[in-house]
Amino acid sequence: MTKNIGFIIIIAVWFSAVLFSCHKVEPPKAVITIVDTGGVRVPNVKVTVYANPNGSYIDPQGEVLNDVKYTDAGGDASFKFKNKAILNAKAEQFTTLFHRDGKKLLILEEDKTVYITIMIK
Repeated sequence: MTKNIGFIIIIAVWFSAVLFSCHKVEPPKAVITIVDTGGVRVPNVKVTVYANPNGSYIDPQGEVLNDVKYTDAGGDASFKFKNKAILNAKAEQFTTLFHRDGKKLLILEEDKTVYITIMIK
């Protein structure tokens, strides 16, 4: 009986090790939605993700200072990162009539997609 219990424990430990060691960590992702003061999604807004104002890298190995994308027709801009981090996200819209902008903190975690909304004023 003790041989069976020992065998079961060894199999359980081996199975657990194989199961958990095969998990590949997915890189962090972010979907940033831009809305105006009325809560309406705004397309074609410039969204910049950066580490901090002094020019730190968001990707030190690739020597990338910031990442810039424009919102799609639904007001969303999607980003994919290499590492977890705490970054700033800034949205800017320039037209001939006005300039609107907004900022928000972006906290990235592995295996997660972070959704934030920035209101431009």
